[in-house]
Amino acid sequence: MVSLFTSYFLPLVLVASIFNFQTSLCDISADEALIAGICRQVQDPPFCLTTFRQILAHPYVPEEVTRAAIAQSLQNANNNHAFIVAAKAAAKDKVTQDLYAICDVGYGLMKTILQDAAQSLANKNYIALENDLSKCPRFVSDCQNALGSKTTPEMLDRSRKQFDLLIMSNVAEGLIKK
Repeated sequence: MVSLFTSYFLPLVLVASIFNFQTSLCDISADEALIAGICRQVQDPPFCLTTFRQILAHPYVPEEVTRAAIAQSLQNANNNHAFIVAAKAAAKDKVTQDLYAICDVGYGLMKTILQDAAQSLANKNYIALENDLSKCPRFVSDCQNALGSKTTPEMLDRSRKQFDLLIMSNVAEGLIKK
């Protein structure tokens, strides 16, 4: 009797396992296609892919991808803001301090707007979310433009990553079914 049960049950388990494995591969493939599509739109696709793979768990859904991108963008904005405040304090001349003051204000506002965006996403207020995210790149470009020739390679790298994170957030938000 046991062998009869085993002879029917074992093939069923095997078929179910194969189906589950193939379905999982399809899901992972679709997940990778989702983030690859987003990452094709940024300046540094490897940075984008690495970031998403570090902060997301399968399955990738647009709402979660957007939430993660906003959270990472906010964390980066906080780090950049602290860097800017320190650079402003360390600046030896008034002109450089004033230029960093522009960045200080801009990144401070961007942090507030990113917090609002995260709340809008949580509340499924997609119009406010889109509006919030559309404002943020300007703060980065305003800072870059203000610093001009006084910018440092580190600040350029920080700005590039911030832009990419903001693009990642914007593109992911556009994938949400509203």
